[in-house]
Amino acid sequence: MKIPLYSKYPVLVNPEYASRFILGYDASLVDVLNYIKSYADRALVRLESAVRRAPYTPSADAKDEVSSFYLAVALAQHSDQWLLMRLADFEGKRVSSDLIKESEGELLDTLKRLGIEVEFIGSRDGCGHRVVLGKSGPREVVACYPYRIRIPRYLRYAENLLSEPGWKLVNRVVLKGFVYLSRKDLARLAEEIVKRRVVEYGKALSGETIREILQDLIPSASRLVPERVRSGETRKVPTKVEKAFPPCMVKLRELLARGEHLSHHQRFALATFLLAVGYGVDEVVELFRTSPDFDEKIARYQVEHLAGLRGSRRRYYTYSCDKMKALGMCVADCGTKNPVQYYRRVARELRTP
Repeated sequence: MKIPLYSKYPVLVNPEYASRFILGYDASLVDVLNYIKSYADRALVRLESAVRRAPYTPSADAKDEVSSFYLAVALAQHSDQWLLMRLADFEGKRVSSDLIKESEGELLDTLKRLGIEVEFIGSRDGCGHRVVLGKSGPREVVACYPYRIRIPRYLRYAENLLSEPGWKLVNRVVLKGFVYLSRKDLARLAEEIVKRRVVEYGKALSGETIREILQDLIPSASRLVPERVRSGETRKVPTKVEKAFPPCMVKLRELLARGEHLSHHQRFALATFLLAVGYGVDEVVELFRTSPDFDEKIARYQVEHLAGLRGSRRRYYTYSCDKMKALGMCVADCGTKNPVQYYRRVARELRTP
């Protein structure tokens, strides 16, 4: 059975159009929320799937799916910031996974509805822009890029990915003002756009009036938030001198505590800093539990690798202040060479009577 577009991708229905889609006429979000409260069971299933990273199978009824999606976003917004970010990450990954399997026409149509302007150039030979990577015997190894996006748009769509090496322009295929992309690349960009949309929808559904409408359902949603997150235990520094943290690390920890997604460089900087100032692997992993895409097995492996306990046994060190500035992660001029030096200096001062 073919699942309708809006059943698969309810995020495509923006708040301005939600009332017409759900109710059939223009109405306020308050009126919409009053109506869709009857979809509470489906909304809670959606939230539970996000928390557990369990599969979620949409129904063929687009109205049901859009209604439960909006109610899930509203409940997450009024329950816990971590839950909203977790839902955003879940919906983004779900859209990305489904887009990979779509036909060319459905892929391009969905991307357009998400606001991603992309040109398909692969119809002539099925490959698009060909890049020869090398040779395997007498045969050329070719990478195909069937899509392209103008540079300014690419930079806007990939804003949250640009700190990761693979997404920097210098590491992309760029020609005559266009960035050339694979289908997998497009799906990843769509994932980021969906994450942003879910958070924006949450803001649109904030406010005391809506909270009052949902007050009988909020406890059920809040119970889905893991106790370690709900209690705030993982948001506290366990044993070290928190006041000695440099501003850049305070900022990263605040982002993490709010359940926001950290980029590759942000995670590397924070994890290596924590290890350098005396945190154990378990403590670092525990702090990362509030990340919306947290996976304990992966997180533990990565932290152990940074600590020099795996692979080449090489221990990694946090970035210098110059590197932090280049990556856009420096938030104050501390007059020091690196975050660890700042920490040690301030920690000594704090211990001095």
